[in-house]
Amino acid sequence: MADKIGVLGEASTASAATTTVYTVPSGKAAKCQIIYLIQGSTSDATTDFKILVNGITVMDHSNITQSNYLFSSPNAMKEGPLSTLPTGVDGDTTCAPAPPIYYLSAADTVTYTIGGSTGGSCLVQVVGVEIDV
Repeated sequence: MADKIGVLGEASTASAATTTVYTVPSGKAAKCQIIYLIQGSTSDATTDFKILVNGITVMDHSNITQSNYLFSSPNAMKEGPLSTLPTGVDGDTTCAPAPPIYYLSAADTVTYTIGGSTGGSCLVQVVGVEIDV
């Protein structure tokens, strides 16, 4: 089987639920980072957002300000909320993979949970390298 580099998994469900972004296939291992952008509910400030790696919370934010954006940057796992989309002017306003690097084995997962109100929009990607083991 071939090694893989780039986007290993992606999900864009914005409704209140737990969504699996990536599961390491059998016979594989992965070295990866997480990039995300979520907009809070357009009707209230009760959208909660949590990212988990193997069931361990690596980012958690409650009550995203109405219609504001929460995102990962090259400087931090959590930036915002901002009232506008990230502009890319500097590291704190650039949506990019967050600094933590995760080393995953077969069957390990990256998931996110939206609680409270459905988000306005959401995109989560796991990026990195997947290799045969």
